[in-house]
Amino acid sequence: MKKTVKFRNLPPFSGISFRKTKTFKTRFPEPDTNNKMKSKTIILLTAASLAAVASSPAAVTLYAEYLLGESGSLGALNRPLDSSGNSRNFTDEINGANTSVLTTGVEAPGSTAYLSTAGTGDEGWFGADLSLLATDNFAFGIYLRSNTSDTRGNAFLLGGADGAFGVGLSNNGWSAGSFDVAWIGPSQGVNNSFVANTWTHLAVIRSGGTSTFYIDGAAQTGTFTGVPVHGSGRLSVEPASSGRFFDGDMDSARVVTFTAGESASNVINALQVPEPTSALLVGLGGLGLLLRRRR
Repeated sequence: MKKTVKFRNLPPFSGISFRKTKTFKTRFPEPDTNNKMKSKTIILLTAASLAAVASSPAAVTLYAEYLLGESGSLGALNRPLDSSGNSRNFTDEINGANTSVLTTGVEAPGSTAYLSTAGTGDEGWFGADLSLLATDNFAFGIYLRSNTSDTRGNAFLLGGADGAFGVGLSNNGWSAGSFDVAWIGPSQGVNNSFVANTWTHLAVIRSGGTSTFYIDGAAQTGTFTGVPVHGSGRLSVEPASSGRFFDGDMDSARVVTFTAGESASNVINALQVPEPTSALLVGLGGLGLLLRRRR
């Protein structure tokens, strides 16, 4: 849009003379330009926000993941397979064929099934090679449920020797510890933390040389500074020296590493919630297409 401004009979000044009639052409923005700019800005900000969401877990890296019941997550005799792509699969089992995959009462985010050892007998798995896991700035967690507090033992261990970190059920409630070395958090577990037939997420975060026990994302009192001994991961069965098994339901076991100083909330979120799916990337692609069309 052009607007013409005319100045008539202006006297000369500063050595510059104007003709009696001088025309200046001033270009003004098109009426809808601001709206276009705002739309572009909103699209760019939204794309940037989604990109930030997609890249935010970069400081937390998935080391191993056992979905425990989802399609393709179990091998022969219900041996848990590593869904992270790192091939840290469980290779051996004890009565694995006697366990069940159930689909009712699922609670873990993104899950549709879980693995149960609540039947008669003792069942468990071992042989997942976790020996190269860093001994600092790592975490692990699992969803557990049991119908009785008499089921005492570690449900998820990062090794099969003394000093391996694990979480499970002890005399006082849900517990974490360095096997046959020390408790991580309250001795014999957290008082009154166990509720029968209720899913609970247990996790241990080791950050900056200090290990802390978490129940449903809440840090428990007491920490441990001893160095973990990683090895052959175990699920539902402790090392042979104890002979204890966990009888109950298990879902979504994960192991992660993270950069020094990462917040506990981000680490817990990575342990509880599956990584973003390709749907987010599809959304970003759609935004890019929309932006190109608006140009």
